[in-house]
Amino acid sequence: MIDYHLRGAFYMAQTVIVYTQTTCGPCQEEKMWLTSQNIAFEDRDIRKNDAFFQEAINLGASMTPVTFIEKEGGEQFVIHGFDKEELKKALDLI
Repeated sequence: MIDYHLRGAFYMAQTVIVYTQTTCGPCQEEKMWLTSQNIAFEDRDIRKNDAFFQEAINLGASMTPVTFIEKEGGEQFVIHGFDKEELKKALDLI
């Protein structure tokens, strides 16, 4: 999923994938926060899909949420846990 949003005079494209579990409180908090910031994201529940589980493991997951962000220029970020400040930095919100 690609999110196009306006920052100053430039359009930025990014892919945001959040690896979650239904019973994970911080996962629900992060998804609500991303929605409140008008950030489009793909929610991948690792309990419902073995491939998503393996992707999360490959990103170094030991807990959820794990957020993968790829910018249009190829710069990538992996954020473990719901860390609002790290998300803001990676998403250029600060």
